[in-house]
Amino acid sequence: MTLGKASAPAKVILFGEHFVVYGNPAILASISRRITVAAHMTSESKIVIDSDIGAAGEYSSSAFKPIKGGKNAKEILDPLHNAIEQVLAARNEKTGIKVDVFSKVPHGLGLGSSAASCVATVAAVDSLFGKPDRQKVCEQAIESERIVHKNSSGADCYISTFGGLIHYSKLAGFTKIESKSPLSIVIGSTGVRHSTGDLVASVKKFKDRNEVLFDDLAKRARDICMQAVAAIPSGKKEKVGELLSENQALLRQIGVSHEKADDLIDICNKAGALGSKITGAGGGGAVIALAATKQDSAKIGAKIKAQGYESFEVEIDFKGLVV
Repeated sequence: MTLGKASAPAKVILFGEHFVVYGNPAILASISRRITVAAHMTSESKIVIDSDIGAAGEYSSSAFKPIKGGKNAKEILDPLHNAIEQVLAARNEKTGIKVDVFSKVPHGLGLGSSAASCVATVAAVDSLFGKPDRQKVCEQAIESERIVHKNSSGADCYISTFGGLIHYSKLAGFTKIESKSPLSIVIGSTGVRHSTGDLVASVKKFKDRNEVLFDDLAKRARDICMQAVAAIPSGKKEKVGELLSENQALLRQIGVSHEKADDLIDICNKAGALGSKITGAGGGGAVIALAATKQDSAKIGAKIKAQGYESFEVEIDFKGLVV
């Protein structure tokens, strides 16, 4: 095959971010926004990566030459280069590869764009040589994503590969959550990019200074997750919304919210959201709001835009990786 193509969805964290680092559970969902990768074999002994997120470059004999994106290009493209190299090594292939990345996922907002890029790149390149195995794709993508997030649990790559809703904890691993009714989610962007590492470090400082309080907050976060695992399959959207707002209150207490996120949450709730919270590391990034219906979703999105923020509406993606 001379052309391989694959796409993988972005994700949101519905419940449990930050507390998951300390053994708590989290609930993630893949969403109907995708990154698509097209891969070609070439006769040149180099790997060329082009993307529509402002970075392109070529790798040859372990040297890197930026084509667009300047100094930042290498940092953005290194995980994808690693993904390609892993596939070539596993398949015992020596060939030039050209990869094109097309993203419908805003970068740097905590929506798992790096994981989705790695999953789609592994699968697209692997499909040049045979039928990709989802589990292997996921494992190789996790290794590549760790170039960006060194202590990644792999949850982002897992949800991007397999789709749907998952319950994750360090102890129990990944468990699928079935949902009978669709969840309409509005994503609002604060426009503020964040460093996940810095925010995780700030939470650790908070924990070290407030051990008793943090333990109490972690217990409440665990309880929220347990209630959500029961509420989601039974279609109790109002309950899920309440739990989202409760989770946000905990995230505010550990200091990872942001004034723009708080403003967005207020806009969403006044526009009729069942509940709203930040998703991911916080410190800016994105906010998610649960809507009762698609029509309500559109209304909430319009209110966000009217206040000068960017927003888009999504549903849960149950397909995961598509090759």
